Amino acid sequence: MESTDLLNKTKPSDFKIYGRLISYVLPYFPHFLISILGFAVFAGSQVAFAEWLKRVIDYVDNPSDDLRLIWPILLILIALIRGVSFFVGNYLLASISNRLVHELRTDLFNKIPVLPSSFFDNRSSGHLVSRITFNVMQVTGAATNALKILIREGLLVVGLVTYLMLLNFKLASIFFIAAPFIAVVVAYAGRRLRKISNQIQTAMGDVTHVASETISAYKEVKAFGGEEYEVNRFFRASDNNRMQNLKLEATNALASPLIQFLVSAALALITWLALDPTVLESMSPGGFVAFFGAAGMLAKPVRQLSEINSQIQKGLAAASDIFEQLDEEPEKNEGTFESDKIEGQIEFKDLSFSYNLDSSEVLKNINLTINPGETVAFVGKSGAGKTTLVSLIPRFYGDFTGNLTIDGIDLEDYEINNLRSHISLVGQNITLFNDTINKNISYGSISEEFDLIQSSSKKAHADEFIKALPDGYETVVGDDGVLLSGGQRQRIAIARAILKDSPILILDEATSALDSESEEYIQDAMSELTKGRTTLVVAHRLSTIESADKIVVLDEGKVVEQGTHKELLKKGKHYANLHAKQFKDDSVPREAKVIKEFEDYDLSSLPPSKDHTPYLEKAWYKKSLWLWLLWPFSLITKHISKRRLTKFQEGSTKTWRTDIPLIVVGNIVAGGTGKTPFVIWLTKKLSELGYKPGVISRGYGGRAKKYPLVVSDSTRARISGDEPRLIFQNTNVPVYVSPNRVEAAKQMIEETDCNVIISDDGLQHYELGRDIEIVIFDGYRGIGNNLCLPAGPLREPVERIKSVNFVISSSRSLTKEGITENAIMKFKATEWVRLSDQKRVVLDAWPLGKIIHGVAGIGNPSKFFATLKELNFKVIEHSFPDHYQFTEEDFTFSEQLPIVMTEKDAARCHKLDIKNIWVLKIEADLPDNFVLELLNKIKEENE
Repeated sequence: MESTDLLNKTKPSDFKIYGRLISYVLPYFPHFLISILGFAVFAGSQVAFAEWLKRVIDYVDNPSDDLRLIWPILLILIALIRGVSFFVGNYLLASISNRLVHELRTDLFNKIPVLPSSFFDNRSSGHLVSRITFNVMQVTGAATNALKILIREGLLVVGLVTYLMLLNFKLASIFFIAAPFIAVVVAYAGRRLRKISNQIQTAMGDVTHVASETISAYKEVKAFGGEEYEVNRFFRASDNNRMQNLKLEATNALASPLIQFLVSAALALITWLALDPTVLESMSPGGFVAFFGAAGMLAKPVRQLSEINSQIQKGLAAASDIFEQLDEEPEKNEGTFESDKIEGQIEFKDLSFSYNLDSSEVLKNINLTINPGETVAFVGKSGAGKTTLVSLIPRFYGDFTGNLTIDGIDLEDYEINNLRSHISLVGQNITLFNDTINKNISYGSISEEFDLIQSSSKKAHADEFIKALPDGYETVVGDDGVLLSGGQRQRIAIARAILKDSPILILDEATSALDSESEEYIQDAMSELTKGRTTLVVAHRLSTIESADKIVVLDEGKVVEQGTHKELLKKGKHYANLHAKQFKDDSVPREAKVIKEFEDYDLSSLPPSKDHTPYLEKAWYKKSLWLWLLWPFSLITKHISKRRLTKFQEGSTKTWRTDIPLIVVGNIVAGGTGKTPFVIWLTKKLSELGYKPGVISRGYGGRAKKYPLVVSDSTRARISGDEPRLIFQNTNVPVYVSPNRVEAAKQMIEETDCNVIISDDGLQHYELGRDIEIVIFDGYRGIGNNLCLPAGPLREPVERIKSVNFVISSSRSLTKEGITENAIMKFKATEWVRLSDQKRVVLDAWPLGKIIHGVAGIGNPSKFFATLKELNFKVIEHSFPDHYQFTEEDFTFSEQLPIVMTEKDAARCHKLDIKNIWVLKIEADLPDNFVLELLNKIKEENE
């Protein structure tokens, strides 16, 4: 019945539309009345001028000194009255016009938030924007500009015709002969103009839509080579708009002169009759001139009146379109129940839903109960109804059959705004407003307290990248957040949902735009995000929802399975099939099968190892003779380093010292020595013994925009450098990064309660005061050719170790090279971790065979390869420089062999989409007697 009624609905008449437009003017009726009065006076002044002309000409025949001064004064007075009345009429109507534009636009926009989702589903945003911008301006022309001309020029025509009739009724009545013909022209032109005006509005909407779509999708246009297609599409839309406007102007250009021709024909007939002697005798010379002067004055108002038909028809067409939107039924809000707090129990009973009466059901007989605090995931093929189902909960769509309740109360009984205040939503397509990050997170007046906003950002792992922006939380993100990456935009949206702190949380593909590293952080925080609230998760990537309390599988709008991840896998049906398809290339058994084929390889057929170590570095440790050519430079380095050390020891260097013990762990040899594993070991050991250590680091290779940088779970290696990230992941103590280690130490002391600071490197950073110095050597490479940079690997001469507190050699002793160490640091492998999904495997359960690609971008790759060989692997070695930034091209090996790398290298590979990379976790270990020596030294410094 409802659809039939809509079809039979007739459009309102022009008079009703115009009357509704005029209703917007009524609140300003006093202004409107004064403006009409002004125009009436203006029209009277025009008639007065014609009468003045008549009297002056008649005065010429009968001059009188008494009236000589009056006529010039009257002319000035008429001109003054004409000017003032014209200003009053125009200004007041212009004021009403601007108010009308404002109110129409406001009413249109105010209607948008309360319209149902179905309204937006069936309309393009370009056409809706065009209504607010273009259509409103067309309406203004009809409601005010046309009205102004109609009143001003209409009153002038009435005044002039009345005056003509008073001068000579018979001659003036001839004008009425032209009236029927003018009416026919106006009626025909009006219908055509109205039709074309409707077409212009549609065409203008198309222009706005195409332009808006192309601008929004500029990346896709560029990526898929759609520039020419979009140019042609816009040209067609704009050309259609041009043609429609041309038709309008052609109609107007024909109608206006035709009306003026009819008026001119009437004037011609009047002229012919007026020149008849019998007529001339009945009129004075002044009356004759005044008659034709007034008749001539009719030309301008008649022309303007003939042209307003175009404006009126354009305005009426636009008004009809605007009122159609204003008359749309708002989304239903008949519920009255309001609650300050809800538990979050959601129940679907026999629920079915279709988007409109003519379409098939999208959801069919859904029966599902979600308990308070549960995390329920919805999975299934595309189009299965997952997003539609969760969209019913905040009542984005209604008119379903069956029941949907929250806390046992029917959804329709809730007052809609109260209902939505209890629901947070993070969708796949994130909308950010062209405002600050602060405002975007606190959108909807949830809370503007900065501490709460920052806390929410930290939980969403957004705080670090926000602080790295030039203006931090006050950074304006651009139109729809264009200045942020997809993952950053999604984390802002997650922070917004966390801040709202609603008892019901809907995550509709909320991690779809996150890179693997960011998604890992979000998954780690998910238990906190969902704690104490009912969470509904729509997901395609099944790896993100394995920990859900319940997984609901939808297929063609029906619930076909539900249970936990393990339960559904055991069933071996729909979910198991989805899981198998998604992970068919990522299972350990398949990899093991592939690798077994390689275990019988002829080892001679394997590719040779590749060494990307810089040539100069290899020459240092091979003790190449040509390096002696650089010996003079070595002397300069040696002299400078000695001088800097002497100044530091004498106290002439400007040095900052802290009140708590500060331990510098460094080396005097360029390249890797095992320093980072030692720092991790030392930090863990001090934590075990009750200390609260913190670590400061230069962050070599990092590109943070602002220092000091506080390392967190979400900090990427490319921002902080690989070593600080690795230290934080393994120790979970405060790690501060800055090229200026003093500033990092100061901020750490100010912001944390640490009672001992460890500086990762910085032995030569003498601005940083230190209590203990520890130097690390690589036991395999030693001191190379014993020359200083650039002729050799030494940053300082070997005698520098005489002034340090402890010397550590990694892997083996260096006594043969004249270096006496306090302890030898050993390394032990602990476990395997698959980089793609962080799957952990104990050391003895390696499943993939004994032939591997070993990849190392550390100071001494051979040490890592030696560890792998000690585990009985055949290693195809790939050596890279320390801190090397890997790309996928570095792993294009033809053999389907697993790739094993160090944990430090893995920190720089999280964004690579390579599934067979494994990390061998290695820990440092030192003898207990060294621990006692170090503790005694720390206690000495504390006393």
